[in-house]
Amino acid sequence: MGIKIEGAEELIFKLNRLQEKAKDMSPAMKKISASMATKIRMCFKNERDPEGNIWTKSHRAERDLGKSLADTGRLKASINYKYTGTRAAAGTNVKYARTMHFGAKKGEFGSNAVIQNVNPFTRTRKNRQERVKAHTRKRTIPSPWGDVPSRKFVGMTQQDRERYLLIIKEELEKA
Repeated sequence: MGIKIEGAEELIFKLNRLQEKAKDMSPAMKKISASMATKIRMCFKNERDPEGNIWTKSHRAERDLGKSLADTGRLKASINYKYTGTRAAAGTNVKYARTMHFGAKKGEFGSNAVIQNVNPFTRTRKNRQERVKAHTRKRTIPSPWGDVPSRKFVGMTQQDRERYLLIIKEELEKA
């Protein structure tokens, strides 16, 4: 005794096409990774984290009336994206990006011994001036030298996830 299902061949054909399509989702992954990179760049532009929270203003940005994480523009300019048939990614390869994103406490990364060259100068001591000769001095500098607040720029909201799932769904529907 056997059971025959009408239209099973068409269903199997469509499932096979869907399976083949799922092996290479490059078009969808390209859209998603580009969108992720754009979102990161918008964090820099708006000085907000991916959730929309305002960054702590940096001392340099306050002093120069500029933007935080934008002194040279190197970090923002380094944002790029990559994708394969099954993965999408966006980020940076700049070494200090992790510290800028997560923040750090003074001296968290240890300290560095440095030799400082001091130029000759005049100082006032006990109401009289004295000349100080050129010399060198050893100092220990903590790394980082002060607290660095977290300024998150990489992340995904629930709304982003839903948008990316929609992109994947639309690509699979083309199969």
